[in-house]
Amino acid sequence: MSMRKLLSDERGQSLIQFAFMFIVLLAFAGITIEAGNVYSVRRQLQNAADAGALAGARELCMGRGVQSAIDKARDFMRRNGLSNADLGLSSVSVQGNRVTVTARTRAAVLIGRVLGWGGEDGTVEVGATARSACGAADSACGLWPVAFDVVLFGNVPCGQSIVIWDADNDGVEATCTINGQPRPVCDCYICDLDGDGADDFTVATTIARGWLDFPDPPPDERIYVDPCKANGCGAAELACRLRNSFGGRVKLPACIPGLRGIKAGVKDDVNARAGQSVGLALFSSINCASGSNCTGHEAQTYYVTDFGCARVTGWIHTFRLNPKPGMPRTVRAITSKAVLATKDCSNNCVTFCGSTNGEPAQDGQLRAASLIP
Repeated sequence: MSMRKLLSDERGQSLIQFAFMFIVLLAFAGITIEAGNVYSVRRQLQNAADAGALAGARELCMGRGVQSAIDKARDFMRRNGLSNADLGLSSVSVQGNRVTVTARTRAAVLIGRVLGWGGEDGTVEVGATARSACGAADSACGLWPVAFDVVLFGNVPCGQSIVIWDADNDGVEATCTINGQPRPVCDCYICDLDGDGADDFTVATTIARGWLDFPDPPPDERIYVDPCKANGCGAAELACRLRNSFGGRVKLPACIPGLRGIKAGVKDDVNARAGQSVGLALFSSINCASGSNCTGHEAQTYYVTDFGCARVTGWIHTFRLNPKPGMPRTVRAITSKAVLATKDCSNNCVTFCGSTNGEPAQDGQLRAASLIP
């Protein structure tokens, strides 16, 4: 074989190898492009699934029922790009306080079809799943600057009034001692005003409540522009927050500084919220390390471990407690300024910028809707 023919054969083989490698490279490039397209479609589906699941959970939080949660989830999936055909492939289910959404669509493929990837119609099904819940809030925003002892609040029946007693201004504390043992205030004083055998209110005294002096939230925890930031710490800020609530998010557990007393000048701020439902901090102990920038103003700090909900009744300039018949003469009628609120177990008890780990909310607990694993 001549040298000329040998070189010609080698060139021919090289061309064949190059052509084969070129085709393989084109195939890989096409598959990569198609895989990127499928990934992009899946990301859009995930956004739709997340939006639908969260919208459904919020419907549950508002007490609007399973069907409403399903309808709202599908509506938000549509708003986030799913067609009617996609909705036909997708699914929404509700179990208890949880919503599961699976968004599906079919993405077109070309080269992948040649390699057996996809159906006869040249498409592949893509899906994304999201789960959410309406449960007890483990973070919350828009809190009222009032904290209650978690045990006291838990023992208050739904719909019963809570008298926030202000001994710090008037110097008259509501206490009850029988045979040397401290007892609930209503064991010594008349709290059953209509005589039906059930107390009409619970008295939250200094040791069972606090006026929270929220520190400025960090930038990533500011939910909206805080109208109270310029008021600094103390009574001016407290008055502002009674009217406007807290502009940051509180995550459980939290240590928050507080003020012992409340000034009579805030009565208009309290009355401005009359009839509204507000989220409250519930504390399990006091004197924790807060790291507050309001040092010098707080009398004590509150270790917040839960959130509750109450409907504001308003300010009472003179609230009177009368001794029960048969009480010793040392138990005298007392009066003080007070704020009245009612434990709220209704569907109004929701924070719309909080989160939950999915645990169902109990009566009077603040609820939140969020995505869960």
